[in-house]
Amino acid sequence: MYIIYNIIIFLAFILYLPVLLFKFIRGKYREGFLERLGFLPSELINKTWGDRVIWLHAASMGETIAAGVLIKRIREEYPAATLLVSTISNTGRSMAAKNEMIDGVFYFPLDIAWIAGKVIEKINPALIIMMETELWPNLIKKASKAGCKLMLASGRISDSSIKNYRYIKPLIRDVLKKIDIFSMQSSIDYERIISLGAPEERVYCTGNIKFDRFDGLNLDVNHDELLKEFKLDNLGPIIVAGSTHEGEEEKLLTVFKEVKKEYPDAVLMIAPRYIERAEQLLKDFKERGFNTVLRTRIVNYDPGRDSIILVDTIGELVKLYSLADLVFVGGSLIPRGGHNILEPAALGKPVFFGPHMFNFAADTRDILAAGAGVQVNDEKELAAEILTYLSDRDKLCKMGQQGREIINQNRGAVDKNLEFLNRLLPEKKTEKILIVRLSAIGDVIHSLPVAYALRKAYPDAEISWLVEEKASELVLANPYLDQVFVMPKREWLAVFKKNKIQALKMFRSFFKKVKSRDFDLVLDIHGLFKSGLSTYLGASSLRYGPADGREGSTLFYNRKIKVPEQKMHVIEKRLALAAAVGAETDEVEFGIVSSRADRERVSSLLQACGSKRIIALNPYTTWESKNWPPEYFARLADLIKNKLNYVVVFTGGSGDREGIAGIINLMQIEALNLAGKTNLRELAELYRRVELFIGGDTGPMHLAAAVGTRVIALMGPTDPVTHGPYGEGHLIIQDDIDCKLCWKRSCPAGHNKCMKNIGVDRVFNKTCEILGVERYESGNQC
Repeated sequence: MYIIYNIIIFLAFILYLPVLLFKFIRGKYREGFLERLGFLPSELINKTWGDRVIWLHAASMGETIAAGVLIKRIREEYPAATLLVSTISNTGRSMAAKNEMIDGVFYFPLDIAWIAGKVIEKINPALIIMMETELWPNLIKKASKAGCKLMLASGRISDSSIKNYRYIKPLIRDVLKKIDIFSMQSSIDYERIISLGAPEERVYCTGNIKFDRFDGLNLDVNHDELLKEFKLDNLGPIIVAGSTHEGEEEKLLTVFKEVKKEYPDAVLMIAPRYIERAEQLLKDFKERGFNTVLRTRIVNYDPGRDSIILVDTIGELVKLYSLADLVFVGGSLIPRGGHNILEPAALGKPVFFGPHMFNFAADTRDILAAGAGVQVNDEKELAAEILTYLSDRDKLCKMGQQGREIINQNRGAVDKNLEFLNRLLPEKKTEKILIVRLSAIGDVIHSLPVAYALRKAYPDAEISWLVEEKASELVLANPYLDQVFVMPKREWLAVFKKNKIQALKMFRSFFKKVKSRDFDLVLDIHGLFKSGLSTYLGASSLRYGPADGREGSTLFYNRKIKVPEQKMHVIEKRLALAAAVGAETDEVEFGIVSSRADRERVSSLLQACGSKRIIALNPYTTWESKNWPPEYFARLADLIKNKLNYVVVFTGGSGDREGIAGIINLMQIEALNLAGKTNLRELAELYRRVELFIGGDTGPMHLAAAVGTRVIALMGPTDPVTHGPYGEGHLIIQDDIDCKLCWKRSCPAGHNKCMKNIGVDRVFNKTCEILGVERYESGNQC
């Protein structure tokens, strides 16, 4: 039967495609067109990771409104869950988008097998809740196959639906077997769903959750002020007609004409089901001699002239019902099946409706049995009943009171539905997250705030980091991480030169260990081929990375994160990646800590400095184009010592030690050469103890800034906005020449002027400025 169904759906799609494209060109279906074909926004997909993704489907605005109370309870019960809502109608989507408790809203995809499967794969929901009558065979089949739990909430089977389903009973029986729980509105719906093939042990009669959304109904509006806004405070009876359809409004005009004979000051508010019809209705009404004003132009309303208000807004119907003396619910004078009659009843308003209520049969029976509404056969009968009740206010009020009572008596369905949801939703497990940032030192420092952001967002998660040896010391001691995988890149390369097979075995064994952690999510914040490959080998079903990743890294991601295009510091870009997986924060914490051994080691290295104040100079970077001339550092160090009486400490890697020794030989005074004498944690502790760091764009500069030390950054080929020292209190010196920001490791012009043009006196004056002493002029004291 699925084959036949899919052939029919496919043929219908092909046949309707020209019409669809024509309407698309005319602008009708442009909104959400791609979403209906399964192409969901990356911003929405990036939210859907972990084991608590709940997808609630409500076809129209009515179902969306009804689901509101269930959505509220789900959010209260599962505050950390990702809650998505899909709709079919534009108005339903607009209504859902206003609900701040929902994490994402999208248009329901076409029920074509490959489209449904693609959406299920991308969203990976733990539970799908289908409201009322939404039974889509391909979606249900694909979801069940993927291990997703399925629930029909506040289910109902209308008179027309039961007839239609019986034509495809073998298919519908198989579909129903895949649904885990059926929570039906009434005993009739209960019996009908079982007769179609639903397993009886999974079917429950729980009532309609629409009753619960009226619990403590608060309109957040002053009734008198609302009357004043509509200029209705001194007029006759107010009749509100909600959710009317084409063919009904002209019948209502006939009814209203009869009412006006008895009550000349009567006012009729008409809220069409589809507000895009409002302008045409306005024209039609005026042509028939009825003075009419649109809700959006209510300031132009003249109580002495106008008698009809045409509602062209969304979401105000309940508020308007509250003003009514009596309510007519549309879709019932013509064969559309009616609309929600419980809403006005909950407000204590007498409800009138026509003969065609087959989509709300159970509600109709309840309202009529309670004496809370009046059903009529046509507009003539409607006019007569309205006039009868308007002439007897006590009878009218009693009907409204009985409506409110039936609502109060039938509440509680949402609690039962929540019990089923609790039963179906899997037990919360500890999320396992792997961060991939392999190198280099400065880039790893820029990425450390991501660990804090993830820890803050997911306090119970197991958070790990994959890093190369060179920068591993900063990561290993990070308090926001549970585990660090240190990639022995140098060892692999050494073995590879001698025994390639053995090196590959070591590589495979390492990633087998990473894979064994069974990560729920891997987040690459490096964006290069090696990190993309490492992300893929992490073997998670959710592999996130930057959409602008280089070297083909994006081939390894199945979730691409679009980072902000505006220029910002690289730390903020890293945090934007974290925000895309739900870890949004305005706080920047690096988590760089020093052990007792680190502190003792640094105290030993600085013992010769005694109690004197210290400035750290870091002359070398990994790019030749970033290096300030060595002789400039020598002269600057002499000025700092002679003019300011600070101790100068040179820092760097072991490969910088010889070059720094050469700088010291050019100096008039002695300085401390600690290049290669510390590991990264010890270097961080050393920078905490100095008053100022001076150097180029390199890892040590970013380390100094990360631990809160003030920095004077000497910058040439790189951009200080994106790669300068992060935070406040720093100074940046960059010469304004045309070839700056070339981003080349070696100067393309061969002159390195962007660094050479930064004079020693200029840097020393900035040193005086940041330390709060008088400026220095060449040849004078500072």
